[in-house]
Amino acid sequence: MSFLRNPFVCTAILMILALSACAPKSEEPAESPEAATETAAAAPEEVAPIREGSEPKDSGEPAPFAGAETELAKAEGAAEEAIDQSISSSEPYDDGGMLEGLAPAGWKLSAPIEHYNVATLYNKINGRSELYMAYDVRGLGWVSFVSEESQDDFLDLFVYDMRTPTDAFGIFSVEREPDQPSAGLGRLSYRTGSNYYFWKGKYYGYVNASRENEQNTKTGLGILTALMQRIDDSGEPVAGIDLFPKEGLIEDTIQYFKVDAMSLDFLNNTWAGMYTGGDQKARGFISKRASEEEAAGILASFGEYGESYAESVSTATIEGVEVTLADWGGGFYDAAFHVGPEFAGLSNVEGRELLDTAAASLITQIKSRN
Repeated sequence: MSFLRNPFVCTAILMILALSACAPKSEEPAESPEAATETAAAAPEEVAPIREGSEPKDSGEPAPFAGAETELAKAEGAAEEAIDQSISSSEPYDDGGMLEGLAPAGWKLSAPIEHYNVATLYNKINGRSELYMAYDVRGLGWVSFVSEESQDDFLDLFVYDMRTPTDAFGIFSVEREPDQPSAGLGRLSYRTGSNYYFWKGKYYGYVNASRENEQNTKTGLGILTALMQRIDDSGEPVAGIDLFPKEGLIEDTIQYFKVDAMSLDFLNNTWAGMYTGGDQKARGFISKRASEEEAAGILASFGEYGESYAESVSTATIEGVEVTLADWGGGFYDAAFHVGPEFAGLSNVEGRELLDTAAASLITQIKSRN
C-alpha cells in the first residue's frame, strides 16, 4: 500500500526522475506559434501539427497518490504511447461551438480550433492520453490565442469533455497542485503563474501561457471567465467528496481514482484525502463497493499484497472493527478494513498512535452511514 516502499514502483519513479521528463511547464517558455513541430505519422491529415506550447501540464513531482503515479510511469516509461486499436472507430467529437469567438481584443487565433476524440487524443497529448481515457474522456477541444503585439505571448486553451462531473473532478484532482490560490472559476479552480486550471460540470480544462507576465495572467482569466458562461452545470453532486470526516481534512487534497488506486490493480473507484495530525500527515482512502462480500475480498487482496512487500502484517481491533495493518519498517504503517460494503484505510502513516487515532475517526464516520 505504501507505494514508495514497493520496489517495482520505486524503480519506475527513479526511471522517471532520470529521464527528467516532468519539469514544471512554467520554468521554460513554450515555443511560439510559428515554431510548430511535425505531426506524428499516425495522425490523420486534418489534425494540425503539435507544438511544444500545447503540451498538458506535468507537475514535476511524483503524484501525491499512487493512482496518478501509475499512469505517469506508464506514460514516461516508453517513447511512444501504445494505442488501443479497438477505439479507432470512436464517435467524432465536437464541442458545439463552445470555443468559438473567445479571442479578446488585441488577440487572435494562431490556428483553427481543433477537436480530438478518444481515438485521436494521443495526437495532441501523446504519453498522457491513457490517464484521461482511464476517466472515460469523451473528447478534447483546443484553441490557441496569440497577442497581436507580441508573438512571444500566446495562450493555449484545453477543454476536456469527461462525460460526468465525477470523472471531471477525478482528472482535476489528480492533476491538481495543492496550496494554490483559487481562480474563482467553475466549481473548483486555481492559478499557478499565468496558467489556470478549472473543473465545472462534466468539463476539466486549463489555459497554458507561453510565459508568466501580467498581460497573460489577465487575458487568460478573461478568456476562462467568458468560457464559464458557456458551460452548463446541472449541479449534480459528486458524492465521494463528502465521504471523509471533516476534522483535520486538507480540502484541496481530496482525489478520486477510477483505476489502479495506490498502484493496486485490484482497487478502483477510490477516494482519498490527506489529514493533519499535529506536525504529521496521514492519507485516508474510501471505496464504496457493491456488497460487503466484495469489500471483504478487496481487504483479503490487501493482506496478500502486504504479505508480499511489507515487513510484517498483523490485525488489530479498532472501534470494534478488525483492521489489517502492514508494517513497512521505520515506523510507517498502512491500515485497511471494511465496514459493510465500504473498503477503507490509511496509507503511509508515521507512527501507530496517529494510525490508531485516524483509523478510529474514519471508522466512526463510516459506521454513521452504514
